[in-house]
Amino acid sequence: MVNLLRKLFRFSYYSVYGKSGKKIRIDNEEYTISAHVSRGVSNTLNETPLKLLTNLATMVNTDVLFDIGGNIGVISMILAKKMKPGSVIYSFEPAPLSYKYLADTARVQKGNARIVPVNNAVSNNNGKLYFTNDGNSCTNHIAAENEAGTISIDAITIDVFCSKNLVIPQVMKIDIEGAEYWALEGMQQVLKNNNCHVLVEIHESYLRDNNITGKMFGSLVDAIGYKVYNVKGAVIKSDEIMNNSCVILAKDILPAKVFEV
Repeated sequence: MVNLLRKLFRFSYYSVYGKSGKKIRIDNEEYTISAHVSRGVSNTLNETPLKLLTNLATMVNTDVLFDIGGNIGVISMILAKKMKPGSVIYSFEPAPLSYKYLADTARVQKGNARIVPVNNAVSNNNGKLYFTNDGNSCTNHIAAENEAGTISIDAITIDVFCSKNLVIPQVMKIDIEGAEYWALEGMQQVLKNNNCHVLVEIHESYLRDNNITGKMFGSLVDAIGYKVYNVKGAVIKSDEIMNNSCVILAKDILPAKVFEV
């Protein structure tokens, strides 16, 4: 009986909100999100990386933003409201169920920016990777082929994506559960040849488990000629990246207001 009542509730809920999405409030602001996930989204997202990213997206003249690790689209939805009219967010998400909800949020959201969902992992090679598939979990990640519960997904480098789509982002967010080093490897030409601002969330444990070191990060960042800022706005040595949970990479000197969170 309980299961039947749940099914009836879901049916009526999606009948009312499925087409237009559901209005929710996050940090006292109203957004429209996919009805499939609206009841599972926290009404408070008072996180330092999100504040830094919002500052970058609004203080830098941002026409194009890449949300790498888009999940169900909450961060893209928040940024879309705060960015300028006519801007575009490309939101990359490889997990099938998360991508489904991301695409639905992109369809119904009411922000200034248009959200373009991209069903690819971002890495250092183009082709197939294996990925954990725990529903719409926020912690799905690249995995070994023989790891239980994995699926095959399509991966692309940002260098190739930008070349194919004739687009260059001014701002990027990378939050991909430990695959951030390989994502950066695959965007070296875009970063070298353009002035991008990249917020990277660092997942130290996964990186160390996969033999990525601070020295490797340092060599990569030095080769593309970028500074590394910690969350307080101090420039740090590139090989200290893994001592931080979040950093910003930039060629230029960032204004202090970016770090006012």
